[in-house]
Amino acid sequence: MSKITFKDLKIDPNVLKVLQEMKFETPTEIQEKAIPYLLDSNKHFIGQAQTGTGKTAAFTIPLLEKLDFEVSHVQAIVLAPTRELAMQVEEEIKKLGKYTGVKTTCLYGGTAYEGQITALKTKKPQVVVGTPGRVIDLIKKKFLKLEKTNICILDEADEMLNMGFAEDVQFVLDEVAKDTQLLMFSATMPHSIKSMIQRSFDDPFMVKIEKKSLSNEDIDQKYFIVREKHFKEALARLVDNAPNIYGIVFCRTKLETKDVGDELKGRGHLVEVLNGDMGQLERDHSMKKFKTGKVKILVCTDVAARGIDVNNLTHVINYGLPRDNESYVHRIGRTGRAGMKGSAFTIVGSRNANGIRSVEKHINKKIELAKLPTIIELKTKLVEKELEGAQQIYEA
Repeated sequence: MSKITFKDLKIDPNVLKVLQEMKFETPTEIQEKAIPYLLDSNKHFIGQAQTGTGKTAAFTIPLLEKLDFEVSHVQAIVLAPTRELAMQVEEEIKKLGKYTGVKTTCLYGGTAYEGQITALKTKKPQVVVGTPGRVIDLIKKKFLKLEKTNICILDEADEMLNMGFAEDVQFVLDEVAKDTQLLMFSATMPHSIKSMIQRSFDDPFMVKIEKKSLSNEDIDQKYFIVREKHFKEALARLVDNAPNIYGIVFCRTKLETKDVGDELKGRGHLVEVLNGDMGQLERDHSMKKFKTGKVKILVCTDVAARGIDVNNLTHVINYGLPRDNESYVHRIGRTGRAGMKGSAFTIVGSRNANGIRSVEKHINKKIELAKLPTIIELKTKLVEKELEGAQQIYEA
């Protein structure tokens, strides 16, 4: 059976032109299921899918079709958990809508109000993308008015609630008009999300995408049982044993990211740390260095990682067992993409080793219990690397 294409979805020719320029021909599973429905319906919608499955385009393509570019009030509001993700979503809307004349504004904290207030007044955007706190601030200050909004989109809804934004999100949902179409996209469906759906979403259409990377054969999954006091040494050995690493180390807390980052830097690795305590300029600088490959390792928490869209990661390393099975899937799905091979390593304490059984059951795949490389193996690899470098110099 032939694969459906974007042409088959009968989307706006102006948007189709952009997709063709970007060499996108076939929609992802969430796009294939969401776009036709959202083009034809104004009912509430729930989409459950992991990062990297094309959720942003799944709601942006129908959104651009429904906007009236002749009017100058806010017709759509998109909420995202972090500044990075909000900026990324706005960029995607601008990119896909470059032939439509869509006007957008991004609102987030950590920066002055004046520029964002001026943008709302002068640009008169049809679409506003923002983080909950700053959006609410500007609603209360009367600079952002949502009474004529037709569509309200919650992106990465589970992360927003994990970050304590439940009341803020509900405030915005209560602020939009009663006939506003509500769209929610979430990687997981915890109780807090289900409660919000019951409270605000009337008979929504639901789509759940089972991510194929649950048992992705392109990802080499291993775990290592180590005493917690030896976690840093274990991580250092795994990194030292991967000379061409370009990866993310996931930590559980902001403090842990700093300790781990300092440890790896002290061992001579090119590392950047990303966490919620950093200022916006500092975060942007760290992300730019990682995305451009100037540093090879990013150490961060789950929340800080939202919005990172890098397709060529070689490694994802879990510094401790993730908080739940969905987080494990979410993390490792960042490697082994686009037909490339990837490695997903988990360092776990002996007390939490049983948690691996739960992950294996969830992904329906065995994770290999492996041994850390020995000091002798690492020294041998180092000598081989130095000899290889010397050979290249000699041949040059």
